[in-house]
Amino acid sequence: MIPSRTDELLTAAAWPEAEEAIAALDRNDVLITCAGFEDRALEFLRRCAAAGAKGFQLVGIKYLPEVAENRLPLLKQLSDASDAILSLRTYNRQEPEKFDELLIHSEGAERFWVDVSGMSRLLIVQLIANAVRRGLADRMRIIYTEAELYPPTREEFEKRLAENPDYLGILNFISSGVFGVTVVPELSSVAMQGQPTRLVTFPSFNPTQFAAVTAEIQASGISIINGTPPRAENQWRKDAIRQLNGIDSLGEKEEFDSSTFDYRETLKLLLDLYGRYGATQKIVVSPTGSKMQSVAVGLACGFLRDLQVVYPTPQSFPTPSNYTTGVRNVYQLSLAAFAAVPTTVGAYDVGSAEGLEQSDAAG
Repeated sequence: MIPSRTDELLTAAAWPEAEEAIAALDRNDVLITCAGFEDRALEFLRRCAAAGAKGFQLVGIKYLPEVAENRLPLLKQLSDASDAILSLRTYNRQEPEKFDELLIHSEGAERFWVDVSGMSRLLIVQLIANAVRRGLADRMRIIYTEAELYPPTREEFEKRLAENPDYLGILNFISSGVFGVTVVPELSSVAMQGQPTRLVTFPSFNPTQFAAVTAEIQASGISIINGTPPRAENQWRKDAIRQLNGIDSLGEKEEFDSSTFDYRETLKLLLDLYGRYGATQKIVVSPTGSKMQSVAVGLACGFLRDLQVVYPTPQSFPTPSNYTTGVRNVYQLSLAAFAAVPTTVGAYDVGSAEGLEQSDAAG
């Protein structure tokens, strides 16, 4: 059968694999990056500067509320070393719907690179979905830098869990609390109003995020995607996160596993869930998983505009110096292969009679 719906066309596309990044930018390139507090946040820019890259455009994102540990001075230093054309833009994590149009710098570029290593999950989704919808995927490259250590350690987790048996809302190992559950206009959907809601969510080491989203959405069904780390020494984290979020105590739920690194596993799951539930339920996605899982959410939302995104914005980052530390590998992912897939209002609006009927039914 020839695919006709957008989700089927997206499934049939050849999804590229992330590969080792080459630190090479030229004067026709744009790099969008964050002056974050992690060691890995500016590693790609550092490597490009060390390799002699000159004269490219650099869009540096400053986060609000400010975190003192953010590395804006280093961003400016690396920009000066590269003779880059620097433009600083502000992104308010507590008002993400008001962020300036970051992709305006990229429309005339031969290539533009988005370094997600220091970005918030919601900003990753916003940038990728927006780029896909504006037809910029053919020139877009994702940069992702792997950290050396991801807190907490297993010993720290087990110690603090033993000290706090009533841990929900108390143990927050990375970010702390929830400022609010955010809905941004460009990732909102009016499709399926009044129909049952299915929540697709990614539990994390901040259990208040999971609790806030499940309480806010009141979904009739929950699809939980557990992250599987690629390295053997981190495999324990999946079960620890399940325990921390009380997954076993939930009633109506279904669970899946996907790699925290290989975005293709998460994208396949999202499309499978859309194929199963998209015609009868409103699907709400909360992208609180890994950064590469958020890349997959951004791609899915770019093509399937009837997906709804909600994000439980962390209230604070108590110990930024321990968020992640060190740097391992730097990867790049070209999105050019996705450029041939049409983007529509929903998955069912590609022109077939069946598609038009289901698109009308979806509102």
